[in-house]
Amino acid sequence: MRNGNYENLSVDAVARRLPESREYLREARIDRTTRMSLREAANATGTNSDELLAQIEARLRREARRTHIQPVEFVMVYEEEDEMSFV
Repeated sequence: MRNGNYENLSVDAVARRLPESREYLREARIDRTTRMSLREAANATGTNSDELLAQIEARLRREARRTHIQPVEFVMVYEEEDEMSFV
């Protein structure tokens, strides 16, 4: 993620480009409807914009890892009385 590109965008534009960031912006108490740039909004809440973007990126990566690794589930299927197979 290139921080300079997102820092100068409005908070709403960042939220539209990175929908996964909405939850973190809400937790950071940054209103998505504000017309401020992300840098200005971060400074208004006492947060460094680089740190804010790093947190958003970390969450995006964590979420990507979660969706990429799906647990394998074995289901026992009984075809006949004496046989069983795994799917």
